[in-house]
Amino acid sequence: MNADTFDELRAAFAAAARQAREQGQPVLAVGTTACAELDALRLFAANRQVFGQSLLWRVEAGSEAMAGFGCTQEVSPPAAGRFAASADIWRELLARMAWRGPCPPRLCGGFAFDAQAPTAPHWRAFAATSLVLPRILYLRRAGRAFLSFSRWLEPNADVDAAVRELRAEWSTLLARYLHRPRCPALAQAPVARETLDAHDWQARVAAAVAHIAQGGLRKVVLAREVCLQAVGGFPCGQVLERLAQAGPTACLFAFDRGGACFLGATPERLLRVAGGELDTVALAGTLARGATPQEDARLGTALLNSAKDRHEHALVVECLCEALAPYCERLDIEALPRLHRLARVQHLLTPVRGRLRAGVEILDLVAALHPTPAVGGLPREAALDYIRGHEGMDRGWYAAPVGWLDATGDAEFCVALRSALLRGDRAHLFAGCGIVAASEPQAEYRETCLKLRTMQDALAPPVEAPQRRLP
Repeated sequence: MNADTFDELRAAFAAAARQAREQGQPVLAVGTTACAELDALRLFAANRQVFGQSLLWRVEAGSEAMAGFGCTQEVSPPAAGRFAASADIWRELLARMAWRGPCPPRLCGGFAFDAQAPTAPHWRAFAATSLVLPRILYLRRAGRAFLSFSRWLEPNADVDAAVRELRAEWSTLLARYLHRPRCPALAQAPVARETLDAHDWQARVAAAVAHIAQGGLRKVVLAREVCLQAVGGFPCGQVLERLAQAGPTACLFAFDRGGACFLGATPERLLRVAGGELDTVALAGTLARGATPQEDARLGTALLNSAKDRHEHALVVECLCEALAPYCERLDIEALPRLHRLARVQHLLTPVRGRLRAGVEILDLVAALHPTPAVGGLPREAALDYIRGHEGMDRGWYAAPVGWLDATGDAEFCVALRSALLRGDRAHLFAGCGIVAASEPQAEYRETCLKLRTMQDALAPPVEAPQRRLP
């Protein structure tokens, strides 16, 4: 932090301290200043456990990225009505906030897939709702880089002392960023264990197909979990670097809480709002990539012509439009899906754009969209009940909204797919499939294997060795 940054931060905090004195109560001070450009991924990897919690967010091949450290304020309401309650708390915080600088304050975090589901031990560090105002946030967007600092200031606050403390904390983060040695690679291949073996999981798919045939559901998404164990744990920085290299167009995210890190590279945006304009996608229908350009083209054509996948995709588009219509002045939906190609798989994708009505709350939109039929099913509540009763695992934050919203109403949330929870020497990987009347259990299992490969490749050592299975 240079002298100019120090002066700008002090001016922002001095104004907040004056407001605190005038109001006779603490004020949430946020100051944002320009800074030199850094590698957000490397900054996160070097410092992810320094202040107890941290985050990484990177989209559009790194053109926008942020790394956040510490927590000045957390929004974590009770499970019932959590989206509306979070919006209310954020409004209350904004009313007590004094911010200055080129970037509005951002609340960052995520949600559990199902707030009513029992919490498994490995997910205990991740609340059903956890949106955080970071103490220190590095942000790069539109070719410029910024630092944002936040702190509660009492009416009698010593502004100079507060700024010196934050400056010292940033100096610690920067020193670790500049001098962090490379993480050692894994010495051997991870040991793998499926929480439910292939035969049993396929039996659950068959049961879901039978339930759909009886008219109970139109679609339900069933996920499964694979656990990897590695001596010494998994190097988060290297895992994120591999994910970034394998999927440069994916949204790269990581949230570290209490030493556990939930990370991934998801292809699915739940929503992005900028200046009242909404962008989202319908993403459903999956097939492998081909080994040659000719095979890849053949598989892509097969996916576009697949009656089962087109039906599954159409359900998602229909539900998305129904959910968004009350919040939008207009909606623009492409008539036909296109192929969305990733390293291992390709999906059917339909872009959806719209103009929000005045006064729409971002978290009301998140509540209206989550869970989409691509990760839950249809009808929504019936599918959630079926998942609770038959899936047999805690999804935690997997397949749930993760992202950010700011003080001006802009936001971006993605669906946390192609993800894993790293905790000590274990990694919990997740993948699911949309089950419809035409689903075949073996084909759905193979699809989950394809989806799991993204994380398995990122977690494997550089020299691939056969995985051993836990007894």
